[in-house]
Amino acid sequence: MCKSDGYKKLIVEGLAVVIAGLFAIYRPDLLVSLFTYPLFVFLKVYHILWLVTMYILVKRMIPGLNKKMSLGKIFARNFVGTGEDTDRKRLGFQKSKRKADSGALRSALYWILLLLVMWMWRVAGILPDVWLYIIVLFFVFMDQFCITIFCPFQWLMQNKCCSTCRINNWGYCMAFSPLIFIPTFWTYSIIFLSIVNLIIWEYLYFRHPERFSDIYNANLMCRNCQIHCRGKSAELN
Repeated sequence: MCKSDGYKKLIVEGLAVVIAGLFAIYRPDLLVSLFTYPLFVFLKVYHILWLVTMYILVKRMIPGLNKKMSLGKIFARNFVGTGEDTDRKRLGFQKSKRKADSGALRSALYWILLLLVMWMWRVAGILPDVWLYIIVLFFVFMDQFCITIFCPFQWLMQNKCCSTCRINNWGYCMAFSPLIFIPTFWTYSIIFLSIVNLIIWEYLYFRHPERFSDIYNANLMCRNCQIHCRGKSAELN
């Protein structure tokens, strides 16, 4: 995805959050009517949204459809070695791996704490279903915000960019996690597939951590990256 496409997607998702949020505040009944509007016989708007979401999640598990290097680096087809192995490379890799794993653990703990807060709000009766959906939509927007503008997880992970991020594929699992408080087939199927994505990611990281590192994977090096970013621009100037 080029930089301009990223901004366009960010604007579209941002407008969706704002519009949905305004409806949730002033006319939640209209918002519910929109998502349950029948398109054809039993097919409703939320069925289409569910299908699109499932397609996106399934696509991430198929190497031929997972075009982004930041997500597709888990697959063997996207690994290009950086040459002869040395003690210096091994030590550098071990150090960066420890730092990445520590950052991943901190990120997971912070997110679990956030979900616990939502659970308490839910138990207290101050977080209705409609606002859980708005929160999920906001998290999806923030996933794109992190890619395009600023990523707080980069501070936690201390990685240079999305391409080398240890938890890059955690995004949708995190975004959809509030749906666990709405027990339906549609929500739980999305959570299930998100978790399957996460398991595949973590399993391949466990088996092949070198695919995630620019020390061993040449495709993750800045000079071989096809994405324009501020860091790359600074390096080239």
